[in-house]
Amino acid sequence: MSNSTQEANLLEQANAKGGVSKFVAYTKISGPGIWLALAALSAGSLVGSIGLGQRLGSDGLWVQAWAMLLGMFALWAISHIALNTQQSLFSLLKKEWNPSLGWWLAGSAMITNFAWCMPQFRFGAEVTGSVLLPFLDSKGGKVSVAFFMLVLSIFLSFWYERSGFQSKLFQWVLRLILWTLSTCLIICVIICFPRYNLSMGEILGGFLPDLNHLTEVSTTYDNLLGKTGSFRAFWEDKLLSQQKELTLVTFSSTLGVNLLFALPLLLLGRGWRRRHNAFAKFNLFWGLWIPFLLCSSCLTLLSTFSHQKLIDHQVTAHQEPSELTVEEAKEPIHGLLAERVIHEIGLDAFNSLPPFQQEEKIKSLPSQDKVLARLVHQTDTTTWINLLSQDDNEIIKYLLGISVLLISFSTILILMVLNGHLVCEVLGKPHKGAPFQSGSLLLALSSVGPFVWSDQNAWVADPSYFLSLAILPYALLSVLLMLNSKDLLGRECPKGLSGTMLNLGALFAFILLGVCSFYLVWTHTWGETPIGQILIVLIGILLLIGYFSLKNKKLTNRILGIEARLERTENGKS
Repeated sequence: MSNSTQEANLLEQANAKGGVSKFVAYTKISGPGIWLALAALSAGSLVGSIGLGQRLGSDGLWVQAWAMLLGMFALWAISHIALNTQQSLFSLLKKEWNPSLGWWLAGSAMITNFAWCMPQFRFGAEVTGSVLLPFLDSKGGKVSVAFFMLVLSIFLSFWYERSGFQSKLFQWVLRLILWTLSTCLIICVIICFPRYNLSMGEILGGFLPDLNHLTEVSTTYDNLLGKTGSFRAFWEDKLLSQQKELTLVTFSSTLGVNLLFALPLLLLGRGWRRRHNAFAKFNLFWGLWIPFLLCSSCLTLLSTFSHQKLIDHQVTAHQEPSELTVEEAKEPIHGLLAERVIHEIGLDAFNSLPPFQQEEKIKSLPSQDKVLARLVHQTDTTTWINLLSQDDNEIIKYLLGISVLLISFSTILILMVLNGHLVCEVLGKPHKGAPFQSGSLLLALSSVGPFVWSDQNAWVADPSYFLSLAILPYALLSVLLMLNSKDLLGRECPKGLSGTMLNLGALFAFILLGVCSFYLVWTHTWGETPIGQILIVLIGILLLIGYFSLKNKKLTNRILGIEARLERTENGKS
């Protein structure tokens, strides 16, 4: 008996039991929720969590939690559509809705897989060398770690399409990774919590959305800003700019278009049908949202703790005015300190000074300005781990190092599998064998990215990010309309209280995630070129062309069908 048949039988037995027995039976099945949780808990989510803790403290807990909650409603809607039509999202868009949207979504998902996969090798290699195994802290060592992660990912991804023991073992590997990751992060929070002045009330309050973060600097900086005197406005402007951008970017990018594209493929690939709709929703809640909420919240809290320690250490350090630490000498921080001097004496006066006097001016800045410059510049992962592992907390160092490594490795593994499905779907091939393996191996190319592009964010991550954001509003709107389309779902359109909640959730997902994405793309520029506006208009035109071309094709087919029937009728009469 195949794995999909076994799972289908288990689901039928669970539905027949009901109550607590049904819940227990559901937990025994490893559905797509775990897959999507591990894909969402990527290096991007890690960086976002660290940034939110640094910028907003515990007040930033709501950003990723609410973004994924809205995303879960969109995924619920997609699972409802896929299970009732027994078609993938790509197939429905291409044949029944808008082929332009289908192809753009497929292309965006492919690019997103590539862009999400690339930084995982760098993060995994760096944390292994700098935290877990210091003897690998060299370029050769990091390349070796990245190569090992790649080989192991390829090996395990080939298990996915196998049946029997290997397939079951693959599912348990994913569960073990998620359980280990959650356990490591929870232990770190438990160890750190008593040492910091943070109450449970503040943590719970951090899950309440607060849009003031878009217009006001976080109160965690009040003490430092109060010491800057007439230069407070300068630092508030810098901090608010970073804080606003981080909040919007993290909120809009929590749900990736590759997850939207992949969910129906994972569901249908297991042979699930309309009767499995309840489990699909259950699994997305318990397998995706709960683990993502737990892990991302722990990461944000740990960043809040390290941020507080950074401020306390810097404020009490009382460095000599002539000193610049190694961190402050880095280009982004050094440039920001130069801006602070220019703000005080003017650009012409600063440029008229010889280089050594410019450096003296920068070195003579008060310590609070240097601290704020460091805080404007986001803390990297290694610094974050080192801050938390000070004061003889070596266990935290290794637990966080393992967590980052698991995040990196699991994301690579999941994205390779999802990309195999994507390639098979686009090519119209069975989701197994050579086409699937070729799609998975295609992501192996991303392993060279961190070692080839020194500025991979500018050339790969940023363009792919905005390409994905540009299509997200259109995709979410289409999902909402398809959910209520009588032509597609007929009597299976959601109704009653559960249907109303599903529609409201999908509507809010479109409004909030879609509008946020639209704003970020529309305001994005390359130099003086409003590339975001051009991209939005271009997509809109292509979607209109796709809509009317499909409509004309359907009309033409209908007319041809009528003509064929008339011709048969006339031939019968003669």
